[in-house]
Formats: sequence, C-alpha cells, structure tokens
Amino acid sequence: MNNLITIIFSYDRCMQLDLCLNTLKQHCNNEDLNINVLYNCSNYSHDEAYKLLIREHPDIKFHKEKNFKQDLIKLVEGYDYIFFVTDDNIVTNDFSANEIMELLKTETKALGFSLRLGVNTKYCYSLNCNQEIPPCVKLKNNILMFGWANGQADFNYPLEVSSSIYLTKNIMHILYGTEYENPNDLEWNMYQCLPMFISTKPLLMCYETSVAFCNPINRVKNTNTNRSSNYSKYSTSSLLTEWENCGRIEYSMFEGFISNAAHQEVDIEIKYGENDE
Repeated sequence: MNNLITIIFSYDRCMQLDLCLNTLKQHCNNEDLNINVLYNCSNYSHDEAYKLLIREHPDIKFHKEKNFKQDLIKLVEGYDYIFFVTDDNIVTNDFSANEIMELLKTETKALGFSLRLGVNTKYCYSLNCNQEIPPCVKLKNNILMFGWANGQADFNYPLEVSSSIYLTKNIMHILYGTEYENPNDLEWNMYQCLPMFISTKPLLMCYETSVAFCNPINRVKNTNTNRSSNYSKYSTSSLLTEWENCGRIEYSMFEGFISNAAHQEVDIEIKYGENDE
C-alpha cells in the first residue's frame, strides 16, 4: 500500500501520541498505513520523551520538524493518498484504508473520507452546539455519503487534519500554494479554500458509526482558541511527568467506544510499567 502515507502531527504530547499510535495500529485491519510522525517540542524534557517513544515504536517513522511546510510537502510527494491524524486522535473501531482509497477512486465527487463523523456525532464540541445529521446515501456495508456544503457544524467542515483520508491531488494546491507554519494554520487554509470544491467535490464519505475522535484534554499552544479541557492533571507538563515515571495511557479502555462528537473530552486511565532503559 505504498500509495498511501499517514501523517500524524505532534507537539509536546508523547503520552497522547503513544495512545494514538496504539489504537491506530490496533484497528487498521493489518494494513500497512505507512505511518509518519511529524513532530516538534518546546524543550529538552519533551525532546527526551520523544526519543523514548521512538524506541518504543520502532515500526513508525519519526521526523523532527525543521520547516513545517517544507517538511510536510517532502513527506507527501509521490503518494496518491494522504491520511491526516493528530496526536490527540483515538481510533475506537476497525477501518480499512484500502477500502477507503478504492471508494475515493470511484466516487469522484467525494472530497474525502472522514473517520470522525457518523450518525452518532450529533454534537459539535468545537462550537458547543447540536448538529443535525445530513441526508445520507448508503454506499456499502456501513459507509455513508452526504453533501457537506449544506451540512451543519462538523458536517460542513470536510477538510481537516485530525482523521480524514484525501486524494493528494485534490489538496496539493493548498499544500503548495498557501502559507502555514503549523497544523492549525494548514487547517485554516483548507477551510478558506472550501468554496473552490463546492461544485466539483460536494460530497463527503464516512462510516455509519464513527471510528475515531479527538480527545481535547489539553492545549499545546496559545496560537489558537480551540476549545479544550483545562484540568491541570491533563496539562502537557503533568502528562510528561507521568510519562517519565513510566506511565502510559491504557488504550484498551477506548475499544469500541462511541463518541457523541468529533471531539469529546474523555477521562484517561494511566498504567505504570518499566521502560527498556
């Protein structure tokens, strides 16, 4: 499956990234997702934490950020499909990237495939409001397709970086032609470019029940006003301390979890063991 690249964006979140990687690998139907982590960190302690994480996940390719835009373009060049993920993303059920890519090839009016949307996501955490499920067409098995242009809240936000798969050619002009320095900038640019897709790519696909969600238990930068928890026990510094004490988030607790939104605050359980050092 060398025509797909998975890009996970990460900053100061080793503990959450470890959870993301474990759940992603658990639910990908034994497919090679070609997982690449593009990461950065604010200080030496976080950098050392990532070094340990890299040793714990030898099957994953890690790339420390130098120039975000240039690094991202270099990674995705040559690949037909991009799977965007963020480090606070949690996969809760099985999915098939092979099936999704085939659908993106045949459903030419679909802009992408979202893993975080479904008939269960009736609430928009980011806007703190309810959202109606748009009229959907059932394509196959548990896969739906709907028109995003008239959707509400999250259903009107088809371009995002936390759990969707896209044909690279459809978004490459955004990656090349706009200026951005981090994933939030990139997602904002994608949103600004939505009008150009309304007539040619008015549809979006998803599973009937979503298979992923973001757990916004902390915020790593103050460059945006994205809603998140402010519990001190979940701050990046607190979780770094837990990580250094061999704490890891118990990922089995999210097996089969059904979120009510693309973003949902869920308490985590930390287990303790010994690292290899």
